[in-house]
Amino acid sequence: MKLIRIIPSLLIENNFLIKGENFIKHKYVGDVYNAVKIFSEKKAHELIILDISARSRKESFKLDLIKKIKKEIFIPLTIGGGIDTIDQVSRIINEGVEKICLNSRLSKDLEIINQVANKFGSQSAIASIDVKKIQQKYFIFFNNGKTKSSINLKEYLRNLESAGCGEIILTSIDQEGKRSGFDIDLYKEIQEEISLPIIAHGGAANLNSFCELFDKTNISSAAAGTAFVYFGKRKAVLINYPKKKEIDLLMQKYETREL
Repeated sequence: MKLIRIIPSLLIENNFLIKGENFIKHKYVGDVYNAVKIFSEKKAHELIILDISARSRKESFKLDLIKKIKKEIFIPLTIGGGIDTIDQVSRIINEGVEKICLNSRLSKDLEIINQVANKFGSQSAIASIDVKKIQQKYFIFFNNGKTKSSINLKEYLRNLESAGCGEIILTSIDQEGKRSGFDIDLYKEIQEEISLPIIAHGGAANLNSFCELFDKTNISSAAAGTAFVYFGKRKAVLINYPKKKEIDLLMQKYETREL
């Protein structure tokens, strides 16, 4: 049985909703408040919002933005971007955010994962990992895909689990924004390494992409950005999410299936 989750993942830069491809070529998409409201109304399983400009501003995700977003939504929220300290985490959690997403901060050490887990529970400590495939091997990249790391992916996953991490968002930089499907080989390679839930991210085109992932791997959660903010080959901006009936049928399919 799989309890599946299909999660919109939104990127913001200076408080504006943006979208790119392979972590570059970011373009303005629209108003973040309108987008989150639509996803909430459509009863998305949860919502991930990452501020890719926070670290360059040398500050964490803005609290005033979180307050405005929380007024618009009634679904679980994960926030990430420029978060370095447990004090910053505390202020964000105190605004009603369920989960904190950490990425580049973890290139230094994993202590903040342990701190978040001890103070708020492992379910609030989410690690985001961005990878590229180079000569048939997956490499971790930090700083919005700009800095290649020598850290072994499988060892890193195990260390995160030991540190108290509650969930992993694993993004294929190669697939991100391309709407050509998830990197199935990536998730097959790592799915047995840890017992933590893994959110697959990068490449979803439509509901069929999610079905392929769920059918071919043990992964039960997946996130997408481009598929939920664009429509058609010309990438017309259209905030969308599968209809409730489609989601319900999909959930029934995997809830009743013996794996």
